Parts: sequence; structure tokens; C-alpha cells
Amino acid sequence: MGPPRHSLDQLYPLSEAELNEWEEAYAAVEAYLQALRLRNRLLVAELVRGILWRASARRVDESEKPARFLAMEEALTEVAEWTQDVLDVPLENRRLAARGRLALLLAGMPGQWQGVFLTPAPWPHDFVIAMKKSYFAAGPSFAQLTMIPQPLELNAIGSGAAQWRETMDRRPILRLMFTGLLLGFIILTVWFFTYGNF
Repeated sequence: MGPPRHSLDQLYPLSEAELNEWEEAYAAVEAYLQALRLRNRLLVAELVRGILWRASARRVDESEKPARFLAMEEALTEVAEWTQDVLDVPLENRRLAARGRLALLLAGMPGQWQGVFLTPAPWPHDFVIAMKKSYFAAGPSFAQLTMIPQPLELNAIGSGAAQWRETMDRRPILRLMFTGLLLGFIILTVWFFTYGNF
């Protein structure tokens, strides 16, 4: 793991609210790293500690931003920049997209290469080759498709309803008679239930 990079002499007392806020930030960064399939708890704790340390240094200048936001921004930036350096390919908006995460998984990073995650260069040659192969394999492969419009097929009830509506539209007198019969039936039903109790 290496020697600790930050002295405990630099720590200052935190209020209960600040402790809770940084604990939430810790949990968010830890969950993000675990979503990348890092399972070694010591490694995850070391990475989270470094990310939180950088976020707390930013907090001095950006006190209006919540600790969780700063920590996640640092985590996303750190992982994206590291992946970009390993792949030697610029990432869009310096963010690790789904393709980059898939490349990490396909390269076997969680199982075989956890120890090199977020470490500075030089990286093992086999790891770099595996990352580049999986990144390009995870890319989209486009195929030209042609779509031919097909007639809409309705089931028996749908086609019967469509045919009935066409008939009503072509014969307005029949429609008027049907509407009158329906209205008469509703009035008769209401009258029967209101006054027809013998």
C-alpha cells in the first residue's frame, strides 16, 4: 500500500454535522468504487481516504458545495483521468462513460488488476494491452438497417370497432339514431332505478 501520504498533525476538530456530512461522502465514494467491482476493503478504504482528502482541500475554497458532491466529483474525475491515461484516449467531458466502465470489467480489473487501480504509471504491459483491447471491443458497432413500413394489424375487436366507426362516419342518420337510442336507454334506466321501485 505504501506509506501514508497525509500526516495526522493536519487534522482539525469537526462538529457533529461535519462528521455526518463527511461520513455520507465516504459512503458515496465507497459505493461508487464497489460499483466498479473493487472488493478489497483495504484498497477501497485507501482510495476513499485519498479522494476525501482532495475533496476536503477543495472545500476550503468551495465551502458552499456539500462534502458529498465534492467527494463524488473528485472520485469521478480521478477515475476518468486515470482511465484516460491508461488508454491514452481522450474521454468525453473527462468522464468515465459506460464504455470505459465496461472496458475495466472486460480487462479483468476487478479480479486480476485491483492493485494497479488508480496508481500512477508505469502499469503492467499486459494490463494496458487488456484495457485497450476491451475499450475498443466495448465500442459501438453500427449496422445499416432499412425499415419498411408495414400495415397496422388489428385484432378482431379492434378491426370490428374500426369498421363500426367507419360506418357511423359514412351514415350520419344511422349515427344520430344510435345516439338517440343510447340516450333514451340511459334516461329509461335512470328513471327505472329512481321511480320504478314497486
